Amino acid sequence: MRGYRTPTKRSKYFVEPRLYKHAISWCLCYPLWKKELESLPDASKAIDYAKDKVQTSLDYDATAELAIKRMDLERKVILLETTAKIVSPDEVMVKWIIKGVTEENIRVEDMIAQGMPCCKNVYYLMRQKFYFLISKRI
Repeated sequence: MRGYRTPTKRSKYFVEPRLYKHAISWCLCYPLWKKELESLPDASKAIDYAKDKVQTSLDYDATAELAIKRMDLERKVILLETTAKIVSPDEVMVKWIIKGVTEENIRVEDMIAQGMPCCKNVYYLMRQKFYFLISKRI
């Protein structure tokens, strides 16, 4: 993961390097989860007639499978969003934190140019705290 420096052991938000990389890659999946949640069909129309999932026995419940998948995706999305709210109770900064940790090729300078209301050092500290908390919660 280029561009990300793991926190040092002297930092109060120290995370082991492997856990830090895992937290980064987990957060980068957020846009995919949001898109998948929007595209999932209504639970009442969950039967999929693909060749490998044709309902031929009573063991397969398409509605339950869809509901479980939807709950798992919602749990991940809510976990990321609530962690951002814990880091900064300010709604404006929550949006910037989520944007910064879920978009792969965005730089702090670009976010400041787009109107982020804090400086680089404050943002980096909030991002470090975010990764510290999210690595404990996932």
